[in-house]
Order: sequence, then C-alpha cells, then structure tokens
Amino acid sequence: MGKEMKSLELWQGPNGINLPATLKEANEVVPYANYLSENQKKQIVSAFQIQAYDMAAEYAWKKAMVKLKETIATLGMKFVGEMIGREDFDETTSVDTEVTDYTAIKIAEQLGVIGATAALKLRQSNELITHYFSKNADEELDYTSAFSIVKSSIQYVLGEQDISIAIEFSKFRDRLLNESLKLSDPQVEQVINSPLFYLRTVMTILLSSARNDVGAKLENSLANLNLIVPPIWPNLAEGDRWNIGTAYRDVTASGNTIAASGIKNALLKVGGFDYVPENLRSITFIRTAQQVIETHFAYNNFYNEPAVVSKLSSLGNTIPTPALIECFQAYLVVYLGNRYGISREAAPIAEKELSKISKERWRYYFEKVIQSDETILYKIISIGVTRFCTLLKQNGLDDFTGLPRTNQLLYDAILQNNSGKASTASQALFSKIKKGS
Repeated sequence: MGKEMKSLELWQGPNGINLPATLKEANEVVPYANYLSENQKKQIVSAFQIQAYDMAAEYAWKKAMVKLKETIATLGMKFVGEMIGREDFDETTSVDTEVTDYTAIKIAEQLGVIGATAALKLRQSNELITHYFSKNADEELDYTSAFSIVKSSIQYVLGEQDISIAIEFSKFRDRLLNESLKLSDPQVEQVINSPLFYLRTVMTILLSSARNDVGAKLENSLANLNLIVPPIWPNLAEGDRWNIGTAYRDVTASGNTIAASGIKNALLKVGGFDYVPENLRSITFIRTAQQVIETHFAYNNFYNEPAVVSKLSSLGNTIPTPALIECFQAYLVVYLGNRYGISREAAPIAEKELSKISKERWRYYFEKVIQSDETILYKIISIGVTRFCTLLKQNGLDDFTGLPRTNQLLYDAILQNNSGKASTASQALFSKIKKGS
C-alpha cells in the first residue's frame, strides 16, 4: 500500500502533501500517512469501519502532534521556551507534556514548519478535538468531523516521513549566532523588509542568545541585535518591544554585563527604555495570563478556566503596563469563548476585569495591539463579534476614531456587529502579520 502511494506524493514543505480533492473515505486518505506504520494505518481505517470515529480522530491527531512537537524540539527546548515566554524551560524539559497542541501549531507556523493554511486547518482540528473530548460535549464526534481531523493531520504533518525546520531558516539562524553581519548583506536586507511574523522569530533568536550564550556567539548575537533593531523598530509590535526591554531587565538582574551592555546600546539607538519593566510584579501577571491562554486552548477548557481566570483577577485591579497585552488577550479569549460557547463561570469574571480597563488603554489596544494579536484576530474570524460588540457598547467604548485604517475598519465592524466585515478586516491584518504589506 505504501509503495503504491509513493509515486503520487509531492512534499511541498510547509504546504503539506498534495491530496486529490476527490478523497472522501478514510481508506483513501490514510495510505498517504507515510510517518505511520502499516499497522497504525490499519488501526485508523478499522476504527472508521466500526464507526469509532472518536478513536480514529484521536489516534491520528495524537500521532500528528507528537511528530510536530518532536520537530520543534530539534531547535532545543531552551529556545522553544524563549519563543513562548517560558523561562523555566531547559534542555531536559519534555516538549510533549509542557507544550500544548495549540502552542505547537503556533510555533510550527512561526518557524515555517507549516504554512498559514496548514495552521488554520490544524487549529480548527484542535478546536474540534478539545470540544468533543471535553466534559462539555453533548454529542459524539461524527464522521465528517473525524475525517476532517484525520485528513488535516495526514496532509500537513503525517504525510512526510521526516519534516524539519525550514532549511533557509536554519541557515540564517546559524549565521545570526556565528557571524557579525552587515546591513548590505542580502539576508539582512530581506529581514529588514520582512513581515512582523518573521521579525518576531529573528528577535527571539537574538534575545535567546543574549540570555544564554557566552563567548563568540554572544558577541555575534549582540552585534546583529544592534544592527537589526534600529531599522525594524518602527515595524515591531508593542509586545515585541516589551520583549527586548524585558530581556535587558533579565540580563541586568542576572549580572550578565556583556549582554546588558549590548542590549542597552540597541535600546539607546531607538529610545526604547520606556519598554523596560520596572519591577517583577509584571512578570507574575504575564505568566498567569499565559496560563489562562494555554488553559483556554487545552482539553476541558470550560471546566478549567474559572480557576486560572480567578487567579489572574486576584493579582490586583491595576494591570502593570508591560503585562497589559497578555492580560487583554487572556481575558478576551475567555470572554469571547469559542464556536461551542463560553465557560459560564469564567466568562463573567473576564467580563468584569475587561470592564475595569480604562478607556485610554482600550484605545491603545485597538490602535497599537490588535493588528498583531493573532489569537484575537483568529477568534474574530472563527466565531464572529457579537459578544465583542456587546462588551464595547456596555462600557462606553464606542467612539474611537482616527485609528490606523484597517484597525478602524475592524473596530467599526465590531461595533456594527457585522461579523462578515470584521472577519474580512481581521484576515487582512492576519495576512499582514504573515506576509507583510
């Protein structure tokens, strides 16, 4: 069976394998899962034949996520931790237990392991899996949903024996750490003109090196940081600027004078010291907000959200500025919910906390943050804006003008409760993150 399918395959890197559009049955699509053994393929097909759709979907999905996480882990778990703001990660950290499926998909997309379409399909599959296997599910997984999950798992992950981090990305990462580059370098010129999606990854590499490397690697990363930050600073999102400031705070606190001096020079060149956190309080808010987000996209989210949202809300009424973006995102994902509804205990807590945020901070969110908030943009695309509209109107947040053009279009569509227009605007902003203007 595997040899017969071999000649039909064309691996396209992040775009997955080509599957004929006519495939409608499990026994037609499963043979393309070259990562699986023949016995494993038979188990999936057999599960479909006995109408054990949940078993088939869960098995394929878990295999796909194990493979995706193993691929990500090849970069080193310390680096993976830097990408998702987990300072507790080291090389002994288990990628399988510490990185959620949702986060794995997000990292894989950012690293070029999967493309935008693949990420969208896999996120949809993740939502289906987390819903139907949660305590809140009131019906069983049907054939159509199960087939969709299995097909996406195979097309974008299991279809290739050995997917790997994009070669060009790996080479450039090595250059960032092992050479002091120049502005005239073609790859540097390409980075400077890249979309936010790629800039964010490059900054993560350099800041991770500043925190952890010594010797020549540290010197090279700091030199390249000082080279790249000034020209890309205007295009960095607020959260990415805070990441640089936080890195400076961290290396200063740890006594790493070489790294502190290098990052300080970069910040001086762009007047970026407003983005250096003043105290550790903000870190507590950020970590708790990240825990809320992880919980929202994990199994039994409606059941588990109340505890973590309550924990975040109990930290205090005034959110530190460095943690504002993460807290906005955390409260919004819980308040907006997903296509299956909301957590009836957690959503009111999130709504109460969102209502406490000042009008000035809400304007800041719509003016400078939402265009790079992939999570909330995806929410708007997938579930509409009815609850968002209600939130804004009930809190007198309905008169913002002068926002950046597409931000204004999105904001106006939310106020009009026009999910179609809001989705179009969100997709335009989402596309800009991935591809640039």
